[in-house]
Amino acid sequence: MSAELALIALLAAPLVQALLALVFARPPGLRDVIYIGIAFVMAGLSVYLIDAVGNGATARIVIARPLPNVDLAFTLEPLGVLMAALIAILGAPHAMHAAGIVRATQEKAPARLMAFLALATASALAVAFSANLFSFYVAYQALILTTFPLVAHQGDEEARVAGRVYLATLLAGAIGLLLPAMVWTYAIAGALDFQAGGVLAGRVDPWTANALLVLFVFGVAMAAMPPMHRWLPASSRAPNPAFVSTHALTVLPAGGIGLLKVCALVFGPALADAEIAAQALRVLAGVAMCVTALIALSKQDIRERLSYSCLTQLLAVALGALLASPVGLFAAALQIVALACAAATLTMAAGTVVAATGRTAVGEYAGLGRVMPWTFAGFALASASMIGLPPFSGAWAKLWLIIAAAHAQLPWASVLAGLAAVLTFAHLGPLAAGALAAKAPADAFKRPDGASILLAAPVILSAAATLWLLVLADPLATFLAPIWTPAE
Repeated sequence: MSAELALIALLAAPLVQALLALVFARPPGLRDVIYIGIAFVMAGLSVYLIDAVGNGATARIVIARPLPNVDLAFTLEPLGVLMAALIAILGAPHAMHAAGIVRATQEKAPARLMAFLALATASALAVAFSANLFSFYVAYQALILTTFPLVAHQGDEEARVAGRVYLATLLAGAIGLLLPAMVWTYAIAGALDFQAGGVLAGRVDPWTANALLVLFVFGVAMAAMPPMHRWLPASSRAPNPAFVSTHALTVLPAGGIGLLKVCALVFGPALADAEIAAQALRVLAGVAMCVTALIALSKQDIRERLSYSCLTQLLAVALGALLASPVGLFAAALQIVALACAAATLTMAAGTVVAATGRTAVGEYAGLGRVMPWTFAGFALASASMIGLPPFSGAWAKLWLIIAAAHAQLPWASVLAGLAAVLTFAHLGPLAAGALAAKAPADAFKRPDGASILLAAPVILSAAATLWLLVLADPLATFLAPIWTPAE
């Protein structure tokens, strides 16, 4: 199979997955087998593409050319392939978990839910593989529109309000800020292709660079830079499979990928010309990391706590990307990987707990690890990664972030990153410890059979992924070298 054919297959697979989820809605067993099977095929295709790009393969698919030098196109480049592999590989256990959740909770519209989950994955993959700002914008808009029905899926008043907040925030950023930034960039450079060294390098004066950076950072509202973060708490009202998708597999990774592509492949060295805006945005991201970690500590609903905890980690991506150095960009890439692995585990674990016990409050988690040891083993591993304890993925991401801040002679950024880690420990550490160490509740399960294998196994599989940067951080540095060269 050629790299181009594998790219086409990976982009098309979730569309087929969505269609078949609707066509084979009954019987549910066949629907689930097809849905999970296609998810594993996607994971295999992503591994193939990682190997192909590592060996120098390239591919570019052009769908249309609406403007001179502007294609609607998708291409293979290291950063996009890495993020697509992250989405597809974690998507395999998530597909298993989604099938288990819709059965355990007796979801009223499982086929529709699973179809929109697949469409959201297709949009996120298109974001990762986007060849230029125009393709990114089209895929980004598609991701907004395919995830909105997931947030509002429950159909009650609370879900409708959450859906309106979600849609309004993301569309306002995309249309009001990101679109003007893209048009301005095209007017300056005459092209929108992502390229190593940045399309704006040597083409912008400091005033223009500062203005464009502000428009891009707030326009990519999925990156959740305050005050554009309001969509994230709203998305916690979605049913659990959608909650996992938005926080770990589609929307949050897309925000991180978008910000990295803007900083590395649109600005490049021109980021140094936007120093005033970059410094202000760094301060905002660093302070917001600590504030959101404190807010997470105040939340008693587990999904709200996890939403703000994920927001804290995503802001670390923004901080790294804005440090205007190769090591900062590398730290941001590692942070996206670590966040996706830990967030997938934590959110799936929360869904397993709800399905098996009906418990959603943080105070009700005490002792559940005694009766759900596998689920809470995964929860504890993911919490340790989110906090930044070695040898888990989050530790290496935070270490590189601190190194990047020191390299940029911004010691206050290192201090804020460390403080955010301490506050993350405060809102996740005691929760995980209490679940494992406290006395088991007598009436834990609302169902006599507890959690099925489809609910427990995916949590363990994704928790194991929190260890992978221990051995793959250095190969990742080599893999990403065509875009930037990490510091020695």
